[in-house]
Amino acid sequence: MKLLFHYITFFLDYGSLGVFLGSFLEEIIALIPSTIVIIGSSFFIMETSPLNLEGLIKLLLYVSIPASLGLTLGSLFLYSIEYYLGKPFILKWGKYLGLSWEAVEKTNKKFAESKSDDMLLFSLRALPIIPSVVISTLCGFIRFNLKDYIIITFLGSLIRASALGFVGWQFRVAYKDLAQQISRLEEIVILGIIITIAGFFIYRKYYKNIE
Repeated sequence: MKLLFHYITFFLDYGSLGVFLGSFLEEIIALIPSTIVIIGSSFFIMETSPLNLEGLIKLLLYVSIPASLGLTLGSLFLYSIEYYLGKPFILKWGKYLGLSWEAVEKTNKKFAESKSDDMLLFSLRALPIIPSVVISTLCGFIRFNLKDYIIITFLGSLIRASALGFVGWQFRVAYKDLAQQISRLEEIVILGIIITIAGFFIYRKYYKNIE
């Protein structure tokens, strides 16, 4: 954890550009929690700013927007990997997992036809405890419309970055503990998702064998 905070202070030397670069890298390197990057950056950048309209605009310009741009562009790395490698993987190994590419295409078509799925993606992006690496990977895998993905990811990340930045700004003394607690929640969610996916594949395989 100490190394991560040194990581934050290194990027803070570059101001908003540092916030952008830190958020971009944390989206690619999942071991760097976004909560620590954004909350820590806000803690140092907003430390002496009063809670008023001018302070909120500063938070938006110097923390929220740079962080959202970094998160959005960084997420395209994992999105692209899954977009291009997902289909070959399913075609080769899908039969062992009880999946087919036709099922994936049906899922993608359903996402394209329903605006409620856009709202779901926006909500997942906006929630601080939902690991963004999982969202990026899944969207790339099902080939979520790229234009919609970029817009929704940016807007959802803007809400997320603003909320986390506000926490770092207003709860200066406790920001380390808050960041650690949220990071633990992200780890629990990731573990739960992994267990759920593994259970799904095991069930599909077992169910298929019974049939």
